[in-house]
Amino acid sequence: MVIINPSYSQKQVNLDVDNDLYFDRDFYYSSGIFLSYTSTKYKEVNFFIDNFKLGQLIYTPSSRYETDPNKYDYPYSGYLFLEATRQLNISDYSSFTLGGNIGITGDASLAKGMQNLYHDMVLNLPHLEWKSQMPQELQINLVVKFFKGFNLQDNINFTTEFYSRLGTYQIMAGMNIGLLIGELQWFSLSNNIINQSNNLSFYVGTSQEYYLHDYKLEGSLFNENAELTMLSNKYRNTIEVGFQKRFNKLQVLTTFNSMSKDNDLQRTPRHPFLKISLSYQLN
Repeated sequence: MVIINPSYSQKQVNLDVDNDLYFDRDFYYSSGIFLSYTSTKYKEVNFFIDNFKLGQLIYTPSSRYETDPNKYDYPYSGYLFLEATRQLNISDYSSFTLGGNIGITGDASLAKGMQNLYHDMVLNLPHLEWKSQMPQELQINLVVKFFKGFNLQDNINFTTEFYSRLGTYQIMAGMNIGLLIGELQWFSLSNNIINQSNNLSFYVGTSQEYYLHDYKLEGSLFNENAELTMLSNKYRNTIEVGFQKRFNKLQVLTTFNSMSKDNDLQRTPRHPFLKISLSYQLN
């Protein structure tokens, strides 16, 4: 039987910002900005969550003002994309998500202009050269997720999620496991879906991932147009610690993330960034 929880918002908008500047860094996974619209739909006994997302990812080397690409420890890369997914809630503690995204890399990703504009207006820093960035190419990807949660006791849940991205930008598979403490159900934290509860909820977990292909480091599967490529680490992991709190129609989700190396040339063994997610209820 599908369990439908009517306490969730029917429609909402989200602004998610990932950034490493909080830790006095501005390289590797330098920035992620995502604007999304989420709506819930009821069809007979099924409960769906549709999500439409506009996102931009920015990656840069640690020697930001170095002009010789041969000395880079990470290629300059940007990805601008549109993503649509539909999540079928099988129960309060399980779901299946299917969707895809289409995007563009290179100059058309607007990553160089966005980063240098931020340097001008906020940081008062010189522009970055963006030498030998990953070339401009159209990217198409399939997104698949399956979630299963386990209620350990009141307000304590063990969560598992298996996910994969298959396409020209990435071919990878991953698993996320974590512990959620609070009144909220699992998807309210992972997607920052607005819930009626105003209590603070906490999450600690880890993502374990394996990559067969990663365009931002290795370039295209079909040509050798990239001026600079690097060997990608196949196995990667991320440690996550976060909390969520609702304030009337606004809900805030913040997570600290610590990433392992994407490639062996990186100077630091792990890379931290902070995610701040703001969700606003439309109805």
